Amino acid sequence: MIFSRKQSTDQDNPPATASATATPSKDSSPQSAPIQLTAQEQSQISEAFESPTSVFKLLSTLRTRRVGLGYSIETGEEETFTWSSQRTHRQAKGPLSHRLDKDPIPLSEIEEALVAWAGVGLNGTIMADIPINGGLSGIISSQGRTIPASSNDLSVDLFIINDAGVSLYRPISQDHAPIEIAGADDYGKVLAWYRNNRTILSSSRPDVAWFSAPEATQNVNPMGPGQYNINRPASTWLLPVCDIGLEWFNQLLMSYEWSGFYLMDPGTGEPAGCKEWICPGFLEVGFPIPAFDELALLLGASQAACSVQNMRLAAEQLGIGAWPIGSYADDLVLGAYPEICQGLGFSFLERDDATNPSKTLTCLGLPGIKDAVVVPSARFPDARSAVRFVKELRYPSLSSQSSVATSFDAASSYNDDIRQEITQHPRYYISDWAEEACVATVEYIVDKYGCCPAFVNPVRAKFSVQLHHVDQSFYNKFQTGNPTPYGLPSAITSHFATWHPNTEDPSAPSSTPQTDIGDN
Repeated sequence: MIFSRKQSTDQDNPPATASATATPSKDSSPQSAPIQLTAQEQSQISEAFESPTSVFKLLSTLRTRRVGLGYSIETGEEETFTWSSQRTHRQAKGPLSHRLDKDPIPLSEIEEALVAWAGVGLNGTIMADIPINGGLSGIISSQGRTIPASSNDLSVDLFIINDAGVSLYRPISQDHAPIEIAGADDYGKVLAWYRNNRTILSSSRPDVAWFSAPEATQNVNPMGPGQYNINRPASTWLLPVCDIGLEWFNQLLMSYEWSGFYLMDPGTGEPAGCKEWICPGFLEVGFPIPAFDELALLLGASQAACSVQNMRLAAEQLGIGAWPIGSYADDLVLGAYPEICQGLGFSFLERDDATNPSKTLTCLGLPGIKDAVVVPSARFPDARSAVRFVKELRYPSLSSQSSVATSFDAASSYNDDIRQEITQHPRYYISDWAEEACVATVEYIVDKYGCCPAFVNPVRAKFSVQLHHVDQSFYNKFQTGNPTPYGLPSAITSHFATWHPNTEDPSAPSSTPQTDIGDN
């Protein structure tokens, strides 16, 4: 059988029209409109971008400061979580017993906007410095962000949870500049993206709190033993949510087009539906499906990890606390168990235990807002619709139906002459045979296991960060340092003077007569 891999051209590879199964997205965000900054906003954003603090200095003081204003530690007191689950709990009494009897103060809009931009913000055009014969066709978008991503697939979106409710932050560039923040004239983009490119999902916090669990249980805490202060009033919980399915399908296309690996049934050792394409120069080496699923999971998790680290560094410079969180059950947070708590309201596929190899849940995403690439689902009912959708994402003239923030040709970083040469090269396009082999593989997986991906949940939100103003009184009370605890660098002790000039820090020593409770 001849697949004409080396003889294909740009005329017979890219489809003539976008896939009919890729329906228009319901979440099209408006383009970022210019905004007029106030003098204080301009001054504060300039402070963030022009501060002499080096990244090495930030790394030297970077710490997890879990105790924020309004938080409670080991007090032994009963408390009702009125802002979320409405349940009443008592945290055990312990040696770090502490609660500052002061009202918490939420972060400002600028503080949230800066940290969100650090997490998944736009920063210009990617380099795309990949050989045309070395996998350039794998790049899905040329829109650069502050974090790296496999094939620049932009599969991670940031969910923002604060006192105003829940929103999805997905910034969109108006002019797709090579460098988005090139100087002071561009600082306003950070605030404009935050104001204009967030989709409001709820006007209240999700009903997720410490000890969210079935009422009948005594010792089941899917939110983790250390999460007592999670989702607290005045906190900002930044939750990167990754579409592992998008990673999975794009990696399958790239493996078949470029790597010579094919997916193999772990039970039989036989090709997963793609036997007819196994021959020299095409598919040659088997790769077990569970290992491939794990690879997609790792690639998605790395994006979320980079996002959290960026946000921690941004918070360190701004002088606010950043608490990385990962021990919670993200399925619960997303909404897999509505009988316990609604969470973020994501949809899940009902799977047959008999064909579910790892007994994993399969999240379909948030309908119309963040639809995951999963087969079968409302948006992708069959293998071809999903494979064709992911294939066409990289070709903007064919992909007006994207659910991710991408509509830019991966070759757009190059000058016009070389760009034309690149886009006319046959290896810039995914081959028709590779698409057909991928479709056959996905059909095999769905037929055997009930869905694809099969061994991993295609939507994950396992690693996140909660921001807050630091309760200095806790660290002054318990930690060593002379004259200031080592965990309170000047960015924190002077934070309110810089970022909230008209508000006194209620936890600062000068403003905090010992009104906190829990003395030992």
